[in-house]
Amino acid sequence: MTNRTPSPRGMPLLDRGVGPLLMLPATLLVVVFLVGPFYYMVYAALTDLSFADASHAGAFVGFDNFRKLMRNDPFFWASFLLTLKFVVIAVGLEFLLGFALAFLIFRFVASQRLLTTLLLIPMMIAPVAVGLIWRLLLQGDFGMLTFYMRKVGLLAQNSAVLSAPDLVFPTIVAIDVWQWTPFVTLIMLAGMMSLPRAPFEAAMMDGAKPFQIFRNVMLPLLRPVIALVLLLRGIDAFKEFDKVFLMTGGGPGTLTELVSIYAYRVNFRNWDLGYGAAVAFMIYLVVLILCSVFYKAVYWSSRKQVGAF
Repeated sequence: MTNRTPSPRGMPLLDRGVGPLLMLPATLLVVVFLVGPFYYMVYAALTDLSFADASHAGAFVGFDNFRKLMRNDPFFWASFLLTLKFVVIAVGLEFLLGFALAFLIFRFVASQRLLTTLLLIPMMIAPVAVGLIWRLLLQGDFGMLTFYMRKVGLLAQNSAVLSAPDLVFPTIVAIDVWQWTPFVTLIMLAGMMSLPRAPFEAAMMDGAKPFQIFRNVMLPLLRPVIALVLLLRGIDAFKEFDKVFLMTGGGPGTLTELVSIYAYRVNFRNWDLGYGAAVAFMIYLVVLILCSVFYKAVYWSSRKQVGAF
């Protein structure tokens, strides 16, 4: 029996050398919507472009914007530290609550389809809609939650949650936790359901107690999933904008002015586009560094521990 070379007409498309052609539309989209704007941001950050000052027409100024940002802009650093505080508190609470809910569902709920479907509801609402809904609920004059909070004595008659300096930041954290805890729950639940049974059975045969199995078997196996969840939620929380902007606009004062809202104010209220591009680039750079350090420190160490186990 002789081997016959298949004709080009009968070969798969990828074997005909048309793979790069099929990738061309996606590559163009990436270049147009990601690579192009990024390089323009870097270019604008090196200029003095400003729509509010006719004398600043985009002349090249080198790293002057970055020097000003690092040395003479307390508002940027205040918003940056506030964003870090928001990320640590919100993501920390979301992880603790999501992990606990996932563990309870994994251990004690037999039929999980209905419950997991209900958990998707807050995630399915657009962040803009979430901001508008909670702004209406907490509105000072006719907000429903404001009315009942005043009724039971949790809020003074002439005050509102979103304008109270001591309540507004915990409120935006609580709303973010309400929306994104189900995301952590579903990812952790999927991770728990995919764990191999052999290590648990071996630990039970060795007489390990439930807490020992949880600490020494389940957690090491779940560390890659935990790293992924914290990484995704950390990135998303750091660039939080829409909900907070719609609810508070960064106020009262600058008590909720996250770094993304500060970048919006510099670019689209002050129209200082050169300096605003430098702010945006610093946000990108810091997030990239933090994510890289976090990924290497948590994910690769967890792989070694799981391999050793």
